[in-house]
Amino acid sequence: METEIIDVDHNNYVNMLGTAHFTRRSLLEAYDTVRNLKPTDLAIELDIQRFQLLSSRCVHCSKRSGCAGRCEFVGATDALGNVDANIWLIDMSEREISTRVRSLTPPSRFWLSFAGFPFTRRIDNEVWLWEKGFKDEVMNRHEKRLEVLRARAPHVWRVLIDERNALMAARLAWIVTQKLDKGNSIEVLALTGAAHVNGIRKLLSSPLLIREELIRYGLKFTPPTLIKRVSVN
Repeated sequence: METEIIDVDHNNYVNMLGTAHFTRRSLLEAYDTVRNLKPTDLAIELDIQRFQLLSSRCVHCSKRSGCAGRCEFVGATDALGNVDANIWLIDMSEREISTRVRSLTPPSRFWLSFAGFPFTRRIDNEVWLWEKGFKDEVMNRHEKRLEVLRARAPHVWRVLIDERNALMAARLAWIVTQKLDKGNSIEVLALTGAAHVNGIRKLLSSPLLIREELIRYGLKFTPPTLIKRVSVN
């Protein structure tokens, strides 16, 4: 890694919130968690291109103040309000994800680099269940589809789940280390898709695990992208 990360259980400093993207329940949970926790740092599962795209869509949307379909990540940044806070973008870029999937794709499965993966997507009934609070049921169904993905396209699973977990965990640990080295107070809130939460938590428990995963997958560590929010009096 570009810098050493402190040898502690980083879960003591990182609060994970798993979401179902673009659902009203996840949007409200993101709002409430930010306002109650008052984090010093907000880390979200986006890269700069996706963040700018989603933010610009909301800025120009006539339903901005009351939209039920907003991205929970953008909603969380808005919930910070007028405060000094760091917003960190911790995910791979879409280009990097695509490039890594293609590089790992066997010729016999190359079509999977171009095709969608309907067996990994939520269906309408599951969106309804999530909105009604039946998260465990939705996650059980989603995990079963992810197991199908792992069996049918292990190279896709590796990038979409394992590699992204490793990189996001490394970046979260880096954020914690930077704050602790400076003697700053720290309360990180990390928003990711629910499928990433357990894997990232496991890695955050030990810097050695993070390093091993980065080496195993040939991932070059780069720091997360910082978007500084400064309060205006």
